[in-house]
Amino acid sequence: MKNKSELIVPVLVILLLSGVALGAVGAYSGDYLDHQRLYDEGKEAVAVVVMKAVEKDDGELSRTSVTNPSDIHRVFVSIDTPMPEGEEPPLCSFTVSKLTYDVLVRRDKIVVTYLPSDPSVCTLPDSLSASRTVLMSMMGVAGTLLLLAAGFTVHVYRSFRKPAPGNPVALTTDLGLPPGKPRCPRCGAEMTEGYIPAPAGIPWRDRDDPIGMPTITSGLPGTSSLLKRAKLHAYRCPACSIVTFKYAQATPAGNRRSKE
Repeated sequence: MKNKSELIVPVLVILLLSGVALGAVGAYSGDYLDHQRLYDEGKEAVAVVVMKAVEKDDGELSRTSVTNPSDIHRVFVSIDTPMPEGEEPPLCSFTVSKLTYDVLVRRDKIVVTYLPSDPSVCTLPDSLSASRTVLMSMMGVAGTLLLLAAGFTVHVYRSFRKPAPGNPVALTTDLGLPPGKPRCPRCGAEMTEGYIPAPAGIPWRDRDDPIGMPTITSGLPGTSSLLKRAKLHAYRCPACSIVTFKYAQATPAGNRRSKE
């Protein structure tokens, strides 16, 4: 493949989309499953606040009363639930808003929803439905990004896949020259046959025209399309950097145009 460098940007885009999507899945899937189980199987019980702290980026906890709204505010509680003699009540923790964090103090009694099978998983009943909806939305966004990455991967593969032998790329235009390769108008050498992909149109200006603001709708006829990329039949002289191409099928027959 001569144009391997063109793969760099598409591959980076695919890696970025996949990385963001997989990162979101990893970050939110565990919390979503916990909230789904709490929603389906959770029971309410009275709990006693034993500690509150701010969670740092590295996972460490800082017991402080001075916080910022962007901080991760975490509350630790002891659930008042029947336990075998000699065993301590289960502890669990959950995140709350800054307002709730500021109001709660140690030994406050609050109502929580917890999993009977795993009391270390709990949350405030009022926040369960909203948190579950937010987590479901984030998982949906992650799934959409994965689908975009998959679709873009297929598009890139099809764009860079080499045609089968004897089955060249179907061109949008045809120069219609006699058999044999045309010669360069500057050096006289035989030119190389190929084509120009033109997805966004090729603007044209006469020498006495202003440059204006070229757009996809102002390209030469046949060079722009919203659904299908135009492939313009062309010949190139590498030594002289000259390209001759056909940008639209001539009508009536015989009215051919080319651009050098």
